[in-house]
Amino acid sequence: MLKLLIKRGKVIDPSQNLEGVFDLLIEGNRIKRIDREIFEPEAEIIDAEGLVVAPGFVDLHVHFRDPGQTYKEDIESGSRCAVAGGYTTVVCMPNTDPPIDSPWVAEYVILKARCVNLCNVLPAGAITKGRKGRELTDMYSLKEAGCVAFTDDGSPVMDSELMKRALEISAQIGVPVFDHCEDDRIALGSVTSGEVSALTGHGTRPPEAEDVLNARDCILAYHTGGHVHIQHLTTSLGVDIVRHFKDKGAKVTCEVNPYHLILSEEEVFRSGSLARVNPPLRSEEDLKALRSALSDGTVDCVATDHAPHAGFEKGLLGSSMPGMIGLQTALPIMLSLVSEGVITLKKMVELMSTNPARIIGIDRGTLKEGSVADVVIFDPNREWVLNEDTNRSKSKNTPLWNRKLRGKVIYTIKDGRIVHKDN
Repeated sequence: MLKLLIKRGKVIDPSQNLEGVFDLLIEGNRIKRIDREIFEPEAEIIDAEGLVVAPGFVDLHVHFRDPGQTYKEDIESGSRCAVAGGYTTVVCMPNTDPPIDSPWVAEYVILKARCVNLCNVLPAGAITKGRKGRELTDMYSLKEAGCVAFTDDGSPVMDSELMKRALEISAQIGVPVFDHCEDDRIALGSVTSGEVSALTGHGTRPPEAEDVLNARDCILAYHTGGHVHIQHLTTSLGVDIVRHFKDKGAKVTCEVNPYHLILSEEEVFRSGSLARVNPPLRSEEDLKALRSALSDGTVDCVATDHAPHAGFEKGLLGSSMPGMIGLQTALPIMLSLVSEGVITLKKMVELMSTNPARIIGIDRGTLKEGSVADVVIFDPNREWVLNEDTNRSKSKNTPLWNRKLRGKVIYTIKDGRIVHKDN
């Protein structure tokens, strides 16, 4: 049986409140032992002195564009990008072509990911057929096919009755509803309302477009007992809404995109269409509220919303496709917040691994003895640049392209097997 011994790394595991210099022994696909000093002559050795050893990251929000738009990304390229960023599990959104609204499409994603065999790729099923917002999918059969969440991501469910029924089913079958909160009767443009829209004349996607659906669906979760997970939270009022309903005992969780923690609306002036994302980059006030919500527990996790697009789709700001790639830049962004004292390193691991695994109820996000050996080893101080040589995605739509980043994944281990090693 294959044995892997990680020596002298700074082990951080929020699931067991563990932080310190330890050895970690992997046997087969399981964590065998964590101790101050382990001697195992038959094991392959990884010297992790000066490096951080943590549970493999879990991303609840990625777009691998497979099936249907594989010129942007596919399950293989997306998986390579994921493990290069330290992610051992990702949840694929259903806005594919065809959408993941039937068991056979969900099974296609799962089977192709198993063939690629780099990271766990779990599908999210659509809430409504064709993601058209008119008729619920068979959520029971989608769960049986392997879907770990339901969402019409990119297309908000405007029908309150449909969303209420989806949350009632969520309560019955124990699968969360992931919620893209943007009222499409209000969110009609490409930037947030404020300085940028005033100076450029671009149509807006104002904060209230997000806030009204956030509030509606937190209310529905409160009354139905269903679990709603608010995707890519961006507004100060949205933070207050989530916090209020958590205090009320509603099953509400939320995620923040790393980009929304470091980039404000002014990034549009520097990066143009590369800074276009739905919901848009917000004001400095919103950014500060999101950062505060990381440390006080209001925000449960960070999720990249990795959204690859081809170059020709990111032309003029007003007509460009919204979204940024983010799997390889998430760690450097979050480490920058650690450096600034916004969060601790242990809190960062909780946001990127332990909590997202808990939200979808999978046996990941932990280094407890006997658990599945999904591990990331990273150097928090190594500097690098995301460019043609280091990028693993098929696309390169990010404002951070060619910028110096700090924090590099050195090893990603999935099921006890090294799936990424930085040279």
